[in-house]
Amino acid sequence: MGRPRAFDTDQAVTAAAVAFAAHGYEGTSVDDLVTATGVHRGSLYKVFGSKRSLHLTVLRSHLDHEIHPTAAAIASLTDPQQALAAAIASYDNGPAAGLLLLAAAERAPHDPDVAVLVTEGICALEDALRPTHGDAAPRLASTVLGTRLRLRAQPNTTKEH
Repeated sequence: MGRPRAFDTDQAVTAAAVAFAAHGYEGTSVDDLVTATGVHRGSLYKVFGSKRSLHLTVLRSHLDHEIHPTAAAIASLTDPQQALAAAIASYDNGPAAGLLLLAAAERAPHDPDVAVLVTEGICALEDALRPTHGDAAPRLASTVLGTRLRLRAQPNTTKEH
């Protein structure tokens, strides 16, 4: 019988999510993941198999613990302006979309498994806005996510346009 796992998998996934959200998939090395999680390289590979597999696990967790609960909260609102304001607050200034957008831009075009997860996350926002905004929901979701992407691309200094 093997030794029991010496680390909490959920904590490792959470720590890896922070690293991937800050630096993207390509910008996060396995050494960065070892440092972020506090888990030895061999243990990471034994549990997750590869950096890609850990990234997919992080995205699934992000959907389950961030995106879907955020979408459910938005969908529970009946006032269209409140629903849109909640989407903007959650996605533009909150943690819900950062990792999703990085995955969409960086990995989804080249990795069909990532593309499936990204699509699920985007559809969750569209579906959350659909009860209050009908056919405009996809356009509004794109606007919310596009704004978040634009904000992420800005340097830390404030620019006026």
